[in-house]
Amino acid sequence: MQLKIIDHPFEWDRFVMQHPDASFTHLFGWRRVIASVYQHKPVYLAAVERGRIVALIPLFRFSRPFYPPEWISIPFFDHAGVLAKNQKAGQFLLEKVWKRLGCKNKARLSIRQDTNFDASGVILQGRHPQIFTEKTGLTIALAPGPRRMMATFPAKLRSQINKGIKNGLTWDIGGPRLLPAFYKVFTRNMRDLGSPVHALSFFKTIFSVFPGQAFICVVYHRGMPAAAGFVFRFKNKLVNPWASSLREFRSLNTNMLLYWQMIRLACCLNLDIFDMGRSSKGAATFRFKQQWGPKQTPLSWYSWAGDRYRAPGETLSISPWQRLPLWCANLAGPLVRKHISL
Repeated sequence: MQLKIIDHPFEWDRFVMQHPDASFTHLFGWRRVIASVYQHKPVYLAAVERGRIVALIPLFRFSRPFYPPEWISIPFFDHAGVLAKNQKAGQFLLEKVWKRLGCKNKARLSIRQDTNFDASGVILQGRHPQIFTEKTGLTIALAPGPRRMMATFPAKLRSQINKGIKNGLTWDIGGPRLLPAFYKVFTRNMRDLGSPVHALSFFKTIFSVFPGQAFICVVYHRGMPAAAGFVFRFKNKLVNPWASSLREFRSLNTNMLLYWQMIRLACCLNLDIFDMGRSSKGAATFRFKQQWGPKQTPLSWYSWAGDRYRAPGETLSISPWQRLPLWCANLAGPLVRKHISL
């Protein structure tokens, strides 16, 4: 086996599409999205045997002011770590990556895994990984068609969904034309949570790079956007990385109707799985998602630090941020969000 830099999508995405454990974030197009919007340097590396990829890892040199660099696979998402045909190929890849990127000094190597590859026993030049396991992925197995899917839910859940409709809520599903409505809800909700928001150009670039694979669902109250979700179609899944709702409308069951419409879309597309994204165990979002009866998949984030690496404190919740005027939070948010890898 040998280490190879992959600079074109065909060979890379062919391996991703054929691998049963691949994530949508393994796709080559995210290289362009993250690099062009946030200027983090991408290095897409693969272990190659007899001319064919046997393992790969998408990495970004994540830079923060006043801190040494960190190589992350990949920032802003839950899991896109090593994708390998077997454990041997994955371990070979990590060992070569560590040496190639010079992580033994001040840098750190971090990978975000869900399944396929266990890095807990990988020792890189005497360094054992630090393992973070506080987050879990949540997925729902879909029934064939919306009616059958609705029938799988408990009576209380069905009642809450129907209550949203009786409260006069409406919805729309589409592509880039719904981005202004989505971003209006998303930015307001992130500010209220104390979280710096992603740049509008981040979502625009996703639509540009992945035409026909991304959708937006918006729930309205009297014509005003009250809740919105961003979903991505990958293989037999519909993945929901971002969803938001405005607090003043939640008593109308906007969240329940939003999630049902996203699940309904997945059923109409004849998909098998609705991926609800990550949640911290015991958090409010985790409890909300538990109502839908999802399967839990533990997420393991591994990191190997160099000799003099000083780890930055990272959080998406910044209390003073909640007090900013919305225009100020929207202006400053992407500048700060760029340096938060979560």
